[in-house]
Amino acid sequence: MTEKKTRDAPISYRPPTALREAFRARVEASGLSVNAYITQAVFDQDAPRQARRPLVEQQTIARLLVETARLHDRLGAVGVDADLDAVLLAEALRDLREIRAACLAALGRKP
Repeated sequence: MTEKKTRDAPISYRPPTALREAFRARVEASGLSVNAYITQAVFDQDAPRQARRPLVEQQTIARLLVETARLHDRLGAVGVDADLDAVLLAEALRDLREIRAACLAALGRKP
């Protein structure tokens, strides 16, 4: 008969009810797994590796950033070619710059 190696019992953490949502939000914002987040917090060590993939929100914001750049370029080209109302074109380009700045801020980058 083979001997089974038994694993150590897992250490679990159950945050107080009042802090549960804040804990989940911090874990999600860190991009780490719950285990990696707790290890980093308790032992003040960096995670052994990067998160496997960016958060969905970061991917979405990055995609929006690319799309705003495309729209900005297209509006600029169309405005020159079609002699559009300069005021309307300037407003549209300004709005796109504001969206771009908001996307960069959401990604933690400077515009």
